[in-house]
Amino acid sequence: MLRSTSRGLDPGQVGWSKRIIRSIEPARVAGREFAGDRRGSVGLVFALTAFVVLSLVGGAIDFGRAMTARDQLQNAVDASALAAARAWQTESDLAVAQDKGLQFFNANKPHGYTATMSLAPDYARNSLVMQATAQVPAPFLTAANSIVRPLGATVDFEYLPVHARAEAQLAVGGSGENNLEIAMMLDVTGSMAGEKINDLKAAAKDLIDIVVWDDQSEYTSRVALIPFANGVHLGSTTIVNQVRGAAKTGSCTSSSSPCTAVTTSSSPSSTQWKWGAPAQYYRFTNRDGGLQTLRLSSYCVSERTGNDRYNDEAPDSDARRVGPIYQNSNTNSHTSTTNEQTRCSLVRTNDLTINAVMPLSNEKAILKSHIDKMQLAGATAGQLGTAWAWYMLSPKWAYLWPSQNRPVAYGTEKTQKIAILMTDGEYNTAHTNGVMSSNSGNNGTRINVNATNGVSDSQADAMCAAMKLNTGITVYTVGFALNGNNTAISTLRNCASDPSKFYEAEDGDALKQAFRDIALQVAKLRLSQ
Repeated sequence: MLRSTSRGLDPGQVGWSKRIIRSIEPARVAGREFAGDRRGSVGLVFALTAFVVLSLVGGAIDFGRAMTARDQLQNAVDASALAAARAWQTESDLAVAQDKGLQFFNANKPHGYTATMSLAPDYARNSLVMQATAQVPAPFLTAANSIVRPLGATVDFEYLPVHARAEAQLAVGGSGENNLEIAMMLDVTGSMAGEKINDLKAAAKDLIDIVVWDDQSEYTSRVALIPFANGVHLGSTTIVNQVRGAAKTGSCTSSSSPCTAVTTSSSPSSTQWKWGAPAQYYRFTNRDGGLQTLRLSSYCVSERTGNDRYNDEAPDSDARRVGPIYQNSNTNSHTSTTNEQTRCSLVRTNDLTINAVMPLSNEKAILKSHIDKMQLAGATAGQLGTAWAWYMLSPKWAYLWPSQNRPVAYGTEKTQKIAILMTDGEYNTAHTNGVMSSNSGNNGTRINVNATNGVSDSQADAMCAAMKLNTGITVYTVGFALNGNNTAISTLRNCASDPSKFYEAEDGDALKQAFRDIALQVAKLRLSQ
């Protein structure tokens, strides 16, 4: 039997209890609703968490992109500063330099970003200073910014700026912490007549202005000059006597002498020549069958023969000595010693420096004066110019020169050895026993025997190949107004250390630019910052 739970209670008490229950229940419901409603705090926590996550993860991505853009910007600034500095150096025009720098910057700057640059000279440091800024978009940080902005934050992460700076100093060479030894072979043959010889002088002097710097206290830059024609003029009988082999046997003192060791023949030929006591004159059968008498040059030499014809072994024995040159004297009698033709050319002067070689020197004024004195000579024995360009850089020949003019050893640390070989045409003159050979490709006096070492251009090919092998010498070649001469082009291209180091200049401006370009490659501008 069911019983009421209120039995035994006062009816009034029961009503009071109900009222309490009714007043308490709404409060409990409200508390439960308040305690269960976490929508605001969850949103706040989510916002803060999302901001932190996007800031960390997205920020890392954005900053990584910014660092990549900064590296690209620095590379662009480095290249642009060097390009501008080279233009400033070669053109002496700041406006041209700025245009060149802007071209390089626009071609190399980070793509897809807004980037600006400025270029200003620092005359005190003789340098150009380039600065650039790029604005790199930061999408992840921008998204994080949109989360915190409703909470009252105003941090702007839309772009990350990156900066780059470079200073290119125009003091080349020494600033690049390298020593330079440069040998310039310069063609002064008859085909260089007219404005061409003046163009060559201007180009060669311009190169010297670039590569020979003023302060030689720490790093040195020296240039040797090797003018050449049908022979090489050494400028000194002392040097000639140290390197030249003995002249031919005989006691020739006049043009009527037999001038040969063999006197049984009425028409002596080159086959009768023998090494021995010097003969001042030599009478031989020329290519046309007639007799020719030439005089021994006191100053000029020809190629050496034998096993060492294409190497740089020192001329310290008879077998290794270079050949003599017999040539016309400046008088018809063949007996005068005054104004002897000493430059393997037609120059008639007592100035023995004209067209003579000059060993390595950093005396800029003397080098340029030597170039200014160059005069037109004879035929084109390019193999001889090539050989002496190598000899001037070879430590094995160093003993011939004063101490300040001696090349250093191959492989010397922080030293570049450079040979620059310039000609305006095909090599066409080789020798047999000191006289132009029958197979020389010119109209000079030629003996009735072919060249001992072969034709001139093949000799030059062999000499270049040997010079580039294990010496560390870099060879640049310059052809001037070759007019499509394929033989000359092939010789020069093969002789260069690589095809990019062969230059073909059609006129004086192009020749000067070729020499400038070589100078700037050899003596690289230095990025100081």
